[in-house]
Amino acid sequence: MVTKLPDKHTAEEFELLGNVGEDFGRFGKTDRKCSRCGNDFEYFENSSSYRTSCKTPNCLEEVVRGL
Repeated sequence: MVTKLPDKHTAEEFELLGNVGEDFGRFGKTDRKCSRCGNDFEYFENSSSYRTSCKTPNCLEEVVRGL
């Protein structure tokens, strides 16, 4: 799977979102906070895809889709 760095996120934010997704996948939770607003993250999984996003609307978000 190839993941493209979105134009609206910095490299650090992109890395944070990847780490948050990994935390949710491994542990079912994360203690990491949003680097923009300090809010918690939420995680939604659906079949072969998932979405990691800040609880603040229109803040950080990453969608990963499988095959």
